[in-house]
Amino acid sequence: MKLPAAGEITAAQDPHGLRYDGPLFFDKANLKAELHRVFEICNGCRLCFNLCPSFAVMLNTIDERDPHRAEAEGKYLGEAVIEEHEAAEKLKDVKVGTESPVDLLTEADFKQVVDLCYECKLCYPKCPYVPPHEFAVDFPRLMARSKIIEVQDEGVGFREKFLGATDFMGKLMTKVAPLANAAAHNAFNRLLMHNTIGIHKDRQLPDYASQSLLRWWGRRAKAAPPAEPTADVALFATCFVNYNDPDIGKAAVEVLEHAGCKVDCPEQLCCGMPKLDGGDLEGARELARKNIALLGDSVRAGKKVLSPGPSCTLMLKTEYPELVPGPEADALAAAVMDLSDFLLQQARAKKLPKDFKRPLGKVAFHVACHNRVQNFGYRGRDLLKWAGADVTLVDRCCGMDGTWGMKAEYFEESLKVAEKAAQAVEGAAPDDVSSDCPLAGLQLTQKTGRRSFHPVRLLHRAYFGDPQASSAPSTDSKDKDSQEAP
Repeated sequence: MKLPAAGEITAAQDPHGLRYDGPLFFDKANLKAELHRVFEICNGCRLCFNLCPSFAVMLNTIDERDPHRAEAEGKYLGEAVIEEHEAAEKLKDVKVGTESPVDLLTEADFKQVVDLCYECKLCYPKCPYVPPHEFAVDFPRLMARSKIIEVQDEGVGFREKFLGATDFMGKLMTKVAPLANAAAHNAFNRLLMHNTIGIHKDRQLPDYASQSLLRWWGRRAKAAPPAEPTADVALFATCFVNYNDPDIGKAAVEVLEHAGCKVDCPEQLCCGMPKLDGGDLEGARELARKNIALLGDSVRAGKKVLSPGPSCTLMLKTEYPELVPGPEADALAAAVMDLSDFLLQQARAKKLPKDFKRPLGKVAFHVACHNRVQNFGYRGRDLLKWAGADVTLVDRCCGMDGTWGMKAEYFEESLKVAEKAAQAVEGAAPDDVSSDCPLAGLQLTQKTGRRSFHPVRLLHRAYFGDPQASSAPSTDSKDKDSQEAP
């Protein structure tokens, strides 16, 4: 759907309040009407009835309170097969009502549905009524809008500020990484964090690295650029890679250089998704502005901007042009690619060598939700298959969604969502577990005890034969958390 440029949005052009910069976005009366309208459409459609906790709560609550549910399901007629005249006799006193069962939902019910949405966005590609359909159903945006308006009234909560301050915490914690990691694994500190910040005491948290990827890049002896590079790329590392697992970024750099690419890792900040998920629209918008400026030189030079994180890729490609509308945001969005997608395209163009030193074995590959909604296929899986791995696809949501699965009140629910994905991983009996999303990998580790690795790390191991700890289950959670990185 072609949307009007910034400053040109009118209520008539955006009647459903989908645009961040539209005049109806913060209109509470319009929001209330939209929630009711969309819930009615979802109740009639029900394609997403088992997709996530939000839809389960919404539809089950409607069913429980609908006084006409029995008639609608034919239960009024009983279980036995009856003749037509008998059915007519039973139905003669049934009155047809035109009231909407959505009217039976309370404000608390609406809020629960909103709070349970963890923005996996899987309902968007599943829904037959997304824009440009006249119904214009965008359930994830509606949930985000509700949270943003709540934050506008009540302010950003302390936990959301904490979880959204990824660069501040990353820069601080990498300076004291051994102490920070020890504190994060201490039972007393975890209980304190549970009771004060609201991060569940049993949630496995990622360790901080003692050196960020950007710091490593600044100190690294730069490889001489190839005379005729196969591609000119810039790496958008993501906060997790920069502060928690720089080995993903290092592996990406070395694999890309091995493929003849000219690689740069420019200054960058958090993509802003944690802030947007927490309802901090202006905080996310400010980070978008800064990243557009920081990455501007790379985009103008014609470089592809590669991201190893599905959520960050999605944020740069789809949210930035609406958070900060303009040609610069559009240009950045057009330049951004998923790292596994790019590497697979290089492989198919015979620009990625196959000079592997170590074969890949059986891999259970979990496809991240935020890659699925981008509709470009299972690139990480196909990349590993190209490299010779025996891959089992795990196509189930892990229920982590960044910060949602860390929160005390949603921790158990997130583990329930992850159950089928974990069962699929265990059923594959893999040598390695892989996911493009490191936080999904963290959830799988929480459920199975098996470590998970980004596809580029497995590819790096195949090329260079570096040692890597097994992803087999560990019986000791301390051993599990302290295994050496590959």
